[in-house]
Amino acid sequence: MAIDPSLVTEIGPDGLLRESPVIAHTERMIEAEQLQLRKYIDENYSKIRDVERELSNLTLEMKLTAGPKKAALEHMRKKIEMSTERIRIAKLKEEEAKKAWEAASKVVKDEEDLKQKLCDDLNNLVQESSNSQFARLEELKRRLEALNPRKSSAFIGTAESPAGPALTTTISDAPVPNVVKPPTESSKSDVESNHQKTGGDVEGRGKKKTAMQGRGKGIGAVPKNRGSSWTGAGFD
Repeated sequence: MAIDPSLVTEIGPDGLLRESPVIAHTERMIEAEQLQLRKYIDENYSKIRDVERELSNLTLEMKLTAGPKKAALEHMRKKIEMSTERIRIAKLKEEEAKKAWEAASKVVKDEEDLKQKLCDDLNNLVQESSNSQFARLEELKRRLEALNPRKSSAFIGTAESPAGPALTTTISDAPVPNVVKPPTESSKSDVESNHQKTGGDVEGRGKKKTAMQGRGKGIGAVPKNRGSSWTGAGFD
């Protein structure tokens, strides 16, 4: 196997071994690389020491703040739980208030319906009572007119007027005998008896008329239209 002559050591004129230029170049390259590696290691080691320093500081800070942070987190957790419980209670109260409001609304609606029904019943009763009373008044009027059909018009007039004129009119309507010749003894007795009968008839008719008039004032003389004295359940 042939050996590269550049790698063979040479002996100098002084008898000492001379260094091969290739070996010297290689050694120089190795030394440069070693120097570069040392610089790289030193730089990286300084960075590593900085990281270790920061890590130790962070660890110390965590040790110092771990307790307060834990207490703060626990406090916040308890406040959140209390707030959740208050929200749950408020929702329950809201549901109860909603149910109570619905029940109150139902009671108010029922009371309003009952009130309206009572008002309708009252109106119906008043209407039926007024209709019944008016029908009875009409029936009484017809019965009174049937009792005295010839004096129906005069009865209506006397029912609306005072009792005095009616009595005067009734008395003036009574027949008065005309005496032309002087009365004799027999004619005197006849006239006196006639006067007594006529006076009795007139007085009886006047009393009857007055009694019927008094009854008519309260029953037969009521106008058909409802005046200011109409109260809905009858007359004042």
